[in-house]
Amino acid sequence: MTDILPLAANLAALASALILLGLSLGQLLQPAIGFWPPPAPESWQSRLFRALFRVLFYGLLIGSFAWLWQNGAAVSPLRIGVSALLFCIGFGVALAATGALGWGNAFGAQDGLRTTGIFAYSRNPIYLATFFGLAGWGLLVSEPMIRVVLILWAILYVVAVFLEERWLSERYGADFDAYRNRVRRFV
Repeated sequence: MTDILPLAANLAALASALILLGLSLGQLLQPAIGFWPPPAPESWQSRLFRALFRVLFYGLLIGSFAWLWQNGAAVSPLRIGVSALLFCIGFGVALAATGALGWGNAFGAQDGLRTTGIFAYSRNPIYLATFFGLAGWGLLVSEPMIRVVLILWAILYVVAVFLEERWLSERYGADFDAYRNRVRRFV
C-alpha cells in the first residue's frame, strides 16, 4: 500500500510532463495552437499549463520524498552536498530571476521586455538556472522514473525557449531583435 502513492505520483508527473511537452512540440510545428506563452493570464491555455505543471511538480516531490524516505540513508554525504548545492543555487536563481522578470511576464503577460539585471547576461536565466536545479534533484534521487520526468522537464524548457523567442519577436519587434543580437540565448 505504501508504494502505491509514490507510483501514482510518479505516473501523474510523467503523464503531465508528456502532455506539456506534446503541446509545446505541437506548437513548434503548428503555431496556431497558442499554448505557450498563453494568450491571456486566465485563458484555458494558462489554466491548463498551471494545472499540468503543478501535477508534474508535486508528483515529483511526492515521489522524491518517498524515495528518500526508503533510500536516503544509503546516499553518501558528498552526493547530498553536491545535490543540495546544485538544487538550491539552481532553483534559488530561477526564483530570483522570475521575480525580476515579474510573475505575470513569466506566464504570458506583456509587462515589458526585461533586458537589464540578470537578463543582460542571458536571455533565459530562469531556464538556465533551472537546469542546474534539475541536475541536483536528479543526482540526489536515483529513481529512474523521476529522472525521466526531470529530463522531460528540461526538454520542455528547451522547447519553451523557441516558443518564447517567436512570441517575444511578435510582441516586441525591433526591441527584442536588438536584445537577441546583443545577449546570448543561455550564456
